[in-house]
Amino acid sequence: MPENTGPMAAERRAEDAAVQTAYSGFIRHTQACTECRTGGVDCADAGELRRVYRVAKRRAGEGR
Repeated sequence: MPENTGPMAAERRAEDAAVQTAYSGFIRHTQACTECRTGGVDCADAGELRRVYRVAKRRAGEGR
């Protein structure tokens, strides 16, 4: 198991921050977007934001 100090810890924090940023962007969008809130389905922008979040989450999980 990799060390959780120094460069490894910094890399994990950066990965976690990327996941959190992507997730927050998706959630903020769906809360503000009329189409997302009233239609019950993700609009095209929300779909892309969800995709970005999933990619960031997958990348962060690859090294763990």
